[in-house]
Amino acid sequence: MENDKNKRLSRRMFLKTLGFGGVTLMGMPSFANGIGRVIDNEKAVKVPRGSMTYRTFNKTGERFSLLGYGCMRFPMVAADDGNGMVVDQNKVYELIDHAIKHGVNYFDTSPVYLQRQSETAVGKALSRYPRNSYKLATKMSNHHLLKSGITGDDLYNASLEMYRHSHEALKTDYFDNYLIHNVDYEHRGLEFLKARVFDNHLIDFILNERKEGRIRNIGFSFHGESREVFDFLMSRHADIHWDFAQIKMNYFDFRHAKDVEMTAEELYKELTGRNIPVIIMEPLLGGKLATLPNDLATRLTQKRPNDSVSSWAFRFAGSFDNVLTVLSGMTYMEHLQDNLYTYSPLEICSDDEFALLENVAESMANTSEHD
Repeated sequence: MENDKNKRLSRRMFLKTLGFGGVTLMGMPSFANGIGRVIDNEKAVKVPRGSMTYRTFNKTGERFSLLGYGCMRFPMVAADDGNGMVVDQNKVYELIDHAIKHGVNYFDTSPVYLQRQSETAVGKALSRYPRNSYKLATKMSNHHLLKSGITGDDLYNASLEMYRHSHEALKTDYFDNYLIHNVDYEHRGLEFLKARVFDNHLIDFILNERKEGRIRNIGFSFHGESREVFDFLMSRHADIHWDFAQIKMNYFDFRHAKDVEMTAEELYKELTGRNIPVIIMEPLLGGKLATLPNDLATRLTQKRPNDSVSSWAFRFAGSFDNVLTVLSGMTYMEHLQDNLYTYSPLEICSDDEFALLENVAESMANTSEHD
């Protein structure tokens, strides 16, 4: 690992600290939450170039920025013809340019994000840069097709059209990372996933695209909702060779996730044991970890008065050795600046800070149980 190699908290020490032993914020103009600091724009703007923390992808030796741009929450404006909303392309240019200038090189999108406009907006912005200067991820989001009633050969053909359209919209002839999107979609189970990707042999097409170089790495996104789905995907690891997995992980879901069959702790442990790199989604728990109740936020701001409450969640997610990238859906420049400040470079959570975050998570869990 670069930048934080000598400061890394060992996995053993962290698990011991938390007792493993036996075992975005959308539409908000700042991260102020009553007692946490408002974004210090002057400080954020002065994040030094070249100080981003990077992780090395064990398959290729390539460097991935620890902060990844989740392209699902760009600003939108009313369409000129008054027919709905469209992505504010000028804001996308501004945000992506600022991110790249400060070391972000990983961008994650999907055919279905932002009313199906995200890929096109991202393609316009990134195509102004050399293709080898950034990492691009998109997804096979055909769960929406199957849900709408498209099945059999029609589903297969529509999925191929989705894949080809992603290439066109993103103006690229290859994807660095390609994901089977939301494999445990709406608790629909293993048969739904098999119908999407396996029974129709779409997985064989995707594997061949990797062989031909139009996909560099294959993975999946998983929210922890079905152990049966996860176990099936792991049973296929020997023949598919998953290059990475994207999971929902934050300091609350790590041990206290609700309505799931696998906590983030369990997922991280099992993926790491199989040497499958992890990409993190929802590090802020849908914004909840940016807007903590005042008594909980006080515990964090007293420890680090100059840092936002949100930064604690990003530091937690980045403090694990097997995490390749932490995604953030950064709608506004303030969001991007705060995250750049946190990861340029990352300061790994100390033992005391891990314990503090676990205490905050326990308090949140106990409160929700009595609501």
